[in-house]
Amino acid sequence: MEVKRSEYQDGNIQSVGFFKDGVPQVTTGIMKKGTYNLGKANPKETMKCTSGEMIINGQKCRADLPPAIIEVGQDINFEVIVDSTYTCTYG
Repeated sequence: MEVKRSEYQDGNIQSVGFFKDGVPQVTTGIMKKGTYNLGKANPKETMKCTSGEMIINGQKCRADLPPAIIEVGQDINFEVIVDSTYTCTYG
């Protein structure tokens, strides 16, 4: 496994994750308050908000709620209500 650190949206989203053969396996990170589009999912993503609050593709996400499932080809849209943390698994 390779560890990779990434920044998106002018540094407002930062993540670190495990990659195998260039494909993400799991990531964790932080998101600053704001609205973001990260393109289309490939592979499928299961995203859990671990602190804070956000809306992922219309689904409210907090630590006490189930994760959001983003299917392959689906847009990845975030409305981060307050600075938040997350974990994401792929496939």
